[in-house]
Amino acid sequence: MNVDDLREIVRAAAVDPSYYSFDGDRHEALCLLIVGQAWHVFLSERGQRHEERVFVTEDEACTDFLKRLFRLWRPR
Repeated sequence: MNVDDLREIVRAAAVDPSYYSFDGDRHEALCLLIVGQAWHVFLSERGQRHEERVFVTEDEACTDFLKRLFRLWRPR
């Protein structure tokens, strides 16, 4: 899985965009960020990174991000 696949899955599931960010830190959201060659997945709360995990591959990061997002987000 890559970020384009992830974007499509999240869009198709109609996840509220305020719950996530693919483009950098967003307050109070689950974030996916590439730094150098490492992929970071973390919760951003009050400007701090929480539960940050670092991955070597895009696939691992996207899979973790998706699992975490669907645990956090519940459709109304």
